[in-house]
Amino acid sequence: MIDIHSHLLPNVDDGSKSMTETLSLLNDAEKDGITEIILTPHFMKNGEFRIKAPELIEKFNILKNTYQGSIKLNLGNELYIHPDLPELLERNEVLSLSETDYILVEFPFVNYEEEYDEILYELSLKYKIIIAHPERYKYVQKNIQYCLKWLDEGYYLQSNQSSLFQKHTDKILRQLINYDFVSFIASDAHNPSRPLKLQNAFRKLTKEFGEKKAYKLIYENPKTILNNGEIISEFKKIKEKKTRFM
Repeated sequence: MIDIHSHLLPNVDDGSKSMTETLSLLNDAEKDGITEIILTPHFMKNGEFRIKAPELIEKFNILKNTYQGSIKLNLGNELYIHPDLPELLERNEVLSLSETDYILVEFPFVNYEEEYDEILYELSLKYKIIIAHPERYKYVQKNIQYCLKWLDEGYYLQSNQSSLFQKHTDKILRQLINYDFVSFIASDAHNPSRPLKLQNAFRKLTKEFGEKKAYKLIYENPKTILNNGEIISEFKKIKEKKTRFM
């Protein structure tokens, strides 16, 4: 299994708080059957977490030299939407996923602004956009058409494994998976309370949607990212609500 979204680089965001904690989480992930991960520290231009790529790479190299386990480590960012992201990527101040053409983008949880569409379009001229955990956004929970809007533009969706087991996200995520809206299931691991685990999610996906889909979401598509390949998104169309986007 391959995880494309995690916050285990120590002391850079709201994830792991120490090297000891990171090593413990990686050890647990090995037992869970995870073979490769992308560490994706938050970058928020106007927020709390603003460590630029050169410093992240230094810290990442320290982790790679310290960790002696079997999981292959890669580096990226979870990029909070901001008009400066295209320029920051151009200047190599923030990171794509493992030096590929794919980037992971996060939005506010409560409100979606029209200007985000313009930012995404500009980013899409050079990058393949993956939208992080749409099932957690309030506006998606109210109107699933947000996801169709993004998918129609050629963007991909990544959902969190924990959302399969939480009452407030389980129903919407089941819909997203059933319509083939989601291309990746990842851990979004932060700490022992939000661990780097995928096995239970793989079992649940296999039981409810079949092993082929589970394998695609947790191994095949993530591997395609790491190979910088092309992912084919074949999502289903659904009847459109007459709900105005925020």
